[in-house]
Amino acid sequence: MEIIGLFKTKKVLLICLLYTIFCCKGENKDNGTTYKSSNSGIIVNESCFVKQKSFNKKEDKELIYKYENETYEIKSNNEQAYDIVLNGKKYLSNLNLESANINFYYYKCENKKVFLIEGDDYYSSVFFVYVFENEDLYYLGDFDINQPNVEKSGVLKKDFKISFNNNEFIIDALVKDKLFKTFYLKQKKSIPQESQDSKLDLSGLWRLNCENSLTTFDISDKNGYLSLYSDNAIYINVEIINIEDKVGEYYIRFKNTESQQNYSGDKKSIVDNEISKSENIGRLVLKNNKLLLYWKGLFNDKAKKLDFEQDFILIKENEGKNPITLTKCD
Repeated sequence: MEIIGLFKTKKVLLICLLYTIFCCKGENKDNGTTYKSSNSGIIVNESCFVKQKSFNKKEDKELIYKYENETYEIKSNNEQAYDIVLNGKKYLSNLNLESANINFYYYKCENKKVFLIEGDDYYSSVFFVYVFENEDLYYLGDFDINQPNVEKSGVLKKDFKISFNNNEFIIDALVKDKLFKTFYLKQKKSIPQESQDSKLDLSGLWRLNCENSLTTFDISDKNGYLSLYSDNAIYINVEIINIEDKVGEYYIRFKNTESQQNYSGDKKSIVDNEISKSENIGRLVLKNNKLLLYWKGLFNDKAKKLDFEQDFILIKENEGKNPITLTKCD
């Protein structure tokens, strides 16, 4: 009887042990959905941001990421930095990425899209954070994740849980599915979109009459060479300046005299240092492949008046009408 009682006692102990093991496994599994914050408490991230799966990435130094019907690019610019192209629209982030590897993380929640661009240098990574909403891109800030023991552990998987409260974005950085650190980003700097003006090319010969080569407006990039006055054969160099928020519209400003011949001493001439280089002498509007020139005149700083207001050669050729419609000539 004592032996039978001993077996019953061991059986009870074995059942209790198994129950304890299974309970612990269940608790460990549940803990996978909670993360320790940098504070002492336990937090559960209830973010609505969902990580988007990339379907394609081009590897030949053109960083192109495709997500269903969306395409995002990290594109090098002339400043030896990178701009961000979102569905064909370029935003001038001018981001410095000198890292060996560049990774792109995309999280979406309703009308907000958060992008984390990682510059990975093996031992550490810097993450640049952007939010895209209402067709506008904003820079939120950056943070680092260091991995000093990478030789032993290998490169560990990184992920993020993102939420926001008013204007503050809260990012839980996870390394190997464990909370590394929580970052609070309050900055919101607007990133300008590339102006459509940069895609417009004014370069070429513009004339009222392509058969008349004596009167011309020769434009090269943002500089121009313009016929001003016929009697003394005056030609001037001008600067062409984009008008902010107006696509295809430009101001013209005087730079200097290109050439001036004294056929007659009683005819008009120019003294360069008397002419304002900050006042607009006219305005250009590109419309239906025509260039409308709204002429104002050269402002004489010394005399405090406009010169060549009505004596402008293109106005004379246009029967005194202003603006002047110019055609691009081959």
